Amino acid sequence: MSVYRTLHRGVPSEVNVSAVARRGAKSTSSATEDAPTAVGDDAAFVRKAAPNNQPFPATFKWTASLPREIRPLALLQQFPRIANMLAQSWHDPAAFREYMFDLLIDRRGGRQGFPQDVRSELLRLRAYFDHIDPLAHTVGHQNPE
Repeated sequence: MSVYRTLHRGVPSEVNVSAVARRGAKSTSSATEDAPTAVGDDAAFVRKAAPNNQPFPATFKWTASLPREIRPLALLQQFPRIANMLAQSWHDPAAFREYMFDLLIDRRGGRQGFPQDVRSELLRLRAYFDHIDPLAHTVGHQNPE
């Protein structure tokens, strides 16, 4: 299930349910205090959940565990969601390499790419990972864990 799913017709969102509950609890409320709701029973609007764009505590712990010259601090500041994903996949070599490949190679075409400082950090991080886990990136080798 994706966090980017479409809101189906007639299904209230959590935001709308909270807004209805607040309106019931308050006798008067201003339009700016309530979350926007669909007009009438028409829930034809699309709501997309935004991914968490804050570094997780586990991401800080992972970053601190890396050698100083490898720590992706610009990535952590500019793209914390990506740092979270890298930290999460660090102990799964196949997942880490797949995600790193997706970050560094433009499969869709026309993407802007990362700023140079972030790209450099990603390349250093990939090289470090290949250094500490050299056998896992050879073809046909499974890393025993």
